[in-house]
Amino acid sequence: MQIEVLKDIIRDERGNYYVAVHSEGKELTLVNAFVEASYDIILKFDDEFKEKYREYEGSFIGKIPMDNLRHDYVFALKDEGYGRVYDLKEVSEHYKVTFIDMIEFYRNPKWKK
Repeated sequence: MQIEVLKDIIRDERGNYYVAVHSEGKELTLVNAFVEASYDIILKFDDEFKEKYREYEGSFIGKIPMDNLRHDYVFALKDEGYGRVYDLKEVSEHYKVTFIDMIEFYRNPKWKK
């Protein structure tokens, strides 16, 4: 089993989804996949942003990242090179897993200052 950082999705028995944000040897650091997905979009209230996300006008702010996560999950289930879906219990048998608490300050690995 080889977990790919920021690509594979890991699901626990309660239906929570995680993504690895760091891997070193047989150690993985996971964060809630929704939290990770919420860092993909930078809010810029300019015309380009408004056009790109026009269909979301009037929606909850979490709808865009949830739709992105759902998309990634569906494609990972197809096993066509878009990542894979793993069970947390199985992953924990192969890796020492640590979690970033959802309310901790989370610095997304893609974020650049």
